[in-house]
Amino acid sequence: MPERLDEMDWDGLLEFGRKQTIVGVLYHGLKRLEGRPERPDKYKVIEWYAANEEIAKDNEKLNRASAKITYLLYKKDGIKACVLKGQGNALMYPDPMMRTSGDIDLWTSLTTDELLSFIMKVSPESGIEYHHIDFPAFDDAVTEIHIIPSFMGNLFYERRLKKYFEQVKADQFRQIVSLPGGAGRICVPTDGFNRIFQLSHVMHHFFFEGVGLRQIVDYYYLLRRGFTEEERAADEQLLKRLNMHKFAAGLMWLLHDTLGLDERYLLVKPNEKVGRMLLDEAMKAGNFGHHDDRYHFKGLSVYTQYFVEIYRNLHFAWQFPSETIWGRPVSRWYHMYYKWRLRRKAKRLKQKGNKS
Repeated sequence: MPERLDEMDWDGLLEFGRKQTIVGVLYHGLKRLEGRPERPDKYKVIEWYAANEEIAKDNEKLNRASAKITYLLYKKDGIKACVLKGQGNALMYPDPMMRTSGDIDLWTSLTTDELLSFIMKVSPESGIEYHHIDFPAFDDAVTEIHIIPSFMGNLFYERRLKKYFEQVKADQFRQIVSLPGGAGRICVPTDGFNRIFQLSHVMHHFFFEGVGLRQIVDYYYLLRRGFTEEERAADEQLLKRLNMHKFAAGLMWLLHDTLGLDERYLLVKPNEKVGRMLLDEAMKAGNFGHHDDRYHFKGLSVYTQYFVEIYRNLHFAWQFPSETIWGRPVSRWYHMYYKWRLRRKAKRLKQKGNKS
């Protein structure tokens, strides 16, 4: 229990939870105060209850949609698809309905060219980005099909990350799990894959726009599932090869010191200095940097965003020079070029389909 819980600003905590998209997690802490004098009055409890119920309803909707889209992709087109993060991550929580849901992110068994051909056939107006394609399968649930699960700011290490994804890709379409409430079944990646992929996802967003506590709490529950010493050693070697080891060490400190993760679940030795930097940024940035008052990207041109991002990342240059100095200032232009190539290829496929 937090110290001085009787002085808790419950309205302020609710606002904090919304900025960090962890209201459901905090609400389950509030429920543990049943019968204690520190429990807030019933009107505040009702407000928290309503916020949690909204999260639960969103999860019900996303569960049904995730099960439906993965079933239809396989049934109609023979495409295997696993759900990245999202509803798969929710199953790792003590209560699968407590996690604030987001988009439906899918990774399929298709190659890039096969995926482009499929999208141009079923949804030719879909937006194509560097690592995913918008897939408007539902009016009330944003769905994206990933070309690659994640990417990095340094092209040299991104190439290694892509190679890793290809090496383990086939194994990610074999683990079938049931969703709560009879919503259906989905395919989710292995824990070993998630330990690398989700760490790269947190790292990417940290340097791109900011990352909040939801993604960090996700990783907490992922590591709580456990791993063998052999798996730990293999993961540490891979993190070093991908130049993610130092970031991982900072995250381990945050998970252990702030969230109380037991030492036996830590992948690498914690780094306090980096960890405090990550925690400070997470507190200031909120979910995906949406609440960061220091930097503003919305409404800016691509070129202005580029320079704002470089300026922001220079604050981390001493700890992460390969990402902030040698990486992102160059990779941003390559990513734009590659995205242009994907869109150009998709346009040709669309014209070819119209003629036929």
